[in-house]
Amino acid sequence: MNLPHATSGVIVQQQGEAFFLMDTEGGEVFRVNETAARIFELCQGGTSLDGAVASLALRLGAAGQEEAIRADVQRTVAQFQELGLCEPSRPV
Repeated sequence: MNLPHATSGVIVQQQGEAFFLMDTEGGEVFRVNETAARIFELCQGGTSLDGAVASLALRLGAAGQEEAIRADVQRTVAQFQELGLCEPSRPV
C-alpha cells in the first residue's frame, strides 16, 4: 500500500532547525517536527508504507522499532489528510 499523495501546492520549507509545510495555494503554514517533514516528503514520491517505515527506521537509527514507526507514520498521514495536506484516501 502506498502513502497518499501530497496535495498540489504544498511544499516543505526548512528555516534553521525549524520545518514548515506551506500551502502555497491556500496560504496556510504548519510548523512540524523533522520526522513529520520527512514523512510528508515521502508522500511526494509515491512511497509505500513499508518503504516509508524502512526509510525512517534507517534515518533515525531505530532498527527494531518498525511497529512504533509504522503507527507514527499512519497517525501523521491521517493528520495530513485531515488538514488537506495530502489527498484523502483509504487509511494507511
